[in-house]
Amino acid sequence: MSITYIPRVTQLDSLQLDDELEELFKNLLFQATKFLEPGILQPILPELELLIRSWIFKYSVWDKKCTFGQEMLSLKYKSENFSKSKLYWYYGYTVGLKYLKERALYSFTSNRKVQSVLNSLETFQLIGDIFNFLRFIQSGKHPAFIDFILGIELAADKVIREDLTDFSWTRELLWHNFIELIGTTLSLVNMFGLRQKLSKVLKYVWWRNHVRTSTKSLPASMNINTVCASCSDKPILPHVMGCAHIFCYYCLKANKIADADYACPKCYYNGKEISKFIVL
Repeated sequence: MSITYIPRVTQLDSLQLDDELEELFKNLLFQATKFLEPGILQPILPELELLIRSWIFKYSVWDKKCTFGQEMLSLKYKSENFSKSKLYWYYGYTVGLKYLKERALYSFTSNRKVQSVLNSLETFQLIGDIFNFLRFIQSGKHPAFIDFILGIELAADKVIREDLTDFSWTRELLWHNFIELIGTTLSLVNMFGLRQKLSKVLKYVWWRNHVRTSTKSLPASMNINTVCASCSDKPILPHVMGCAHIFCYYCLKANKIADADYACPKCYYNGKEISKFIVL
């Protein structure tokens, strides 16, 4: 008897079990080769991981239409909508794509074009995972992004985890994964660029009286009480950008590199040129 409803926590547990199983095989490989010469496996490490993932795929999804993690929890893909062509696409996404990424990281480290393409693919994949996870929380179907793309669904042969009555564990697991996704997403956001775009919008509303790009300013002066306009400490290698305030060289240069339209946090003057402060 096939059961339609499957708890979300059970589906997420199956993904976690699959990841742990792969890590277990890798650890066994490293333990078996730990007495070899250091670094001997590094050139072929992507190929070894490809063999491990291919072996896992062959004896799980290819033969049984379920991963080992799903099999442990009595889950299985519905065979009526899991054709052989979808199996190939599933393998290409879950195994082949990871291998291409890892091999490119080893072989094309200095190739900026290849690294840029990889970063773009990784970003698109991450965005897809985020939206799929939000959709999964709402619908309870397709916990993995590739499942949603191929339209394959899970079914349970029997009721599992009948003793799971405290749904706070489910909520805690879902929120934990959601917070991890938010943290990963925020790490990819360019805060300086975001601030620049917000500044362009806000300066036409209520910030227009503060932001200045070409107005004249008083000459900078320095005394014993002068502090950096950015870090509020004594300026190290004092530099200016056209306003009356003094910066540390590192503070000013780093902010200008990150955001070309960086404005003075004290007077909002947006100077384009950085120069060393000279005491007259």
